[in-house]
Amino acid sequence: MKKNLISGLVCGLMLCLAVAQPVRGAESGYGIAIQSLIDLRLAPSYAGEMGTQALMGTPLHVLEKGHGWVKVTTPEGYASWTTTSEIKLIDEKEMKAWNKAPKVIVTEYFTLLRKEASATSGVVSDVVWGDLVKNIGEQNGYYKVQLPDGRMAFLKKESGEPFDQWLANRRPTAENIIATAKMFIGFPYVWGGASIKGVDCSGFTKTSFFLNGVVLLRDASQQATTGDPVDISKGYGNLKPGDLLFFGAKKVTHVGMYIGNGEFIHSAGMVHISSLRSEASNYDAWNAKRLLCARRILTQIDKDPNIVSLKNHPYYK
Repeated sequence: MKKNLISGLVCGLMLCLAVAQPVRGAESGYGIAIQSLIDLRLAPSYAGEMGTQALMGTPLHVLEKGHGWVKVTTPEGYASWTTTSEIKLIDEKEMKAWNKAPKVIVTEYFTLLRKEASATSGVVSDVVWGDLVKNIGEQNGYYKVQLPDGRMAFLKKESGEPFDQWLANRRPTAENIIATAKMFIGFPYVWGGASIKGVDCSGFTKTSFFLNGVVLLRDASQQATTGDPVDISKGYGNLKPGDLLFFGAKKVTHVGMYIGNGEFIHSAGMVHISSLRSEASNYDAWNAKRLLCARRILTQIDKDPNIVSLKNHPYYK
C-alpha cells in the first residue's frame, strides 16, 4: 500500500495548489436557467467543450455578455458559457424575488409540463429531476407553475413537491445519498453531464449530493480538495459509505462513491457498481490500481466553504 500513501500525499497537497479554484465575485448581473437542462461550455461557441450543465431554475451569476453568449458562474462556482436563449437575464432585485418565491421541485426522473391541468393538454416544456419552477397554486391534481421565463404550465402533483417542504426533509446521510446514487444505475456517461439525462463522473457525485440538499464543487480534481482526508495507506478499512474515492495517475481524473464492502458506484460508460477487491466478480482492476485518495464529505457540510447545504447557500437566498 506504499503507492496509496504516496498518491494520498499527491492528492492532498499538490492538487490543492494545482486545481483551478471556483470563480467568485466580479458579477455584472444575474440569470436563471429556463430550460429543463442547459449546456454550459468552456468557450462562447457551440463547438466549445462541454463544461457542465444547469437545471431549470438554477440561479446563475453573470460575468460577461456578448454576441449571444453569456459567461456565468454556477452555485458551485464553475465559470462557463451559455447562450442568451437558455437563461433569463435579471437584476439583483429580481433574483432575490425568485429565491423568495414559493417553488416546486421536480421529483420524477422525467415528465412534461402541460398547458392545462390535463394529461392530454399540449406540452409547454419537458422537466427533469431537480428542476425548479414557481408555485402559483393547485388545480385538479396539478401544480399550477410559472417557469423562470414567465411561461405558465401545469405539473402533476405526484411529479413534484413544494421546494421548502422538500428542502426541510433533506437528510444528507450516507444511506440517503447512496440510495439516490443507485437510482442513476444504467444511465449513460455524458461528458459534462450533470442530470438524470446523463452524467460524467463528477457530475454524478455532484448531482447525488445536490438531490440530498448539498452543493459540491463541479470537477473531480476540485472535489478531491474538499472534506476530510481518509487514510487508505494500509488498505480500505478506514473507508465509510458515502466517502468519495479519487482515481488517476499523477493527478485526479475520476471520482466514485464508496458504498461499503469494498464497492463503489461511479459513472464510467454508464453508472454502475464496481469493486476494489480482486476476488469480486465486479472487480475494477484498472481503477483499483489508480486509486489516489479518499475524502469524507459528510463530516464537513457547512463547515468546508466548498461543501454547502442548499438552505445555507448564498446563491439560493
